[in-house]
Amino acid sequence: MNYLCIIYAQDGGPALSPEQGTAIGDGCIEQDHALFLAGKLVMASPLQNPRTAVSMRYSNGVASRTDGPYVETKEFIAGFMVIVANDIEEAIRIAAEGPLEGIANFEIRPLLDEKHSKTGQDRSFFFQRD
Repeated sequence: MNYLCIIYAQDGGPALSPEQGTAIGDGCIEQDHALFLAGKLVMASPLQNPRTAVSMRYSNGVASRTDGPYVETKEFIAGFMVIVANDIEEAIRIAAEGPLEGIANFEIRPLLDEKHSKTGQDRSFFFQRD
């Protein structure tokens, strides 16, 4: 089963030196490669700073756009991983280990495996199904 791991960072979180930031980034890349080669990771990526974001909202069928920064909380989405695991417990173990342990917060959810109501088409071209 595939799980989305959303990685949250604290705005104004622990101050890291440039060397610490580089070490964490390098550690994440190394972890991503190892997990991918082990068949436990579909993809992963950090996200750019929330100031680069655009928020789209709809009200009465009309789209409105707000350019970042629009984060009104102290926590923002810093990145994501799509994890392959047998169950939620394995997905939690995979997400929790590594260079972000103790620095970031994680939300882990199973991906919804839905099919088109008329054609039966799914999203299996994105990743392998069980």
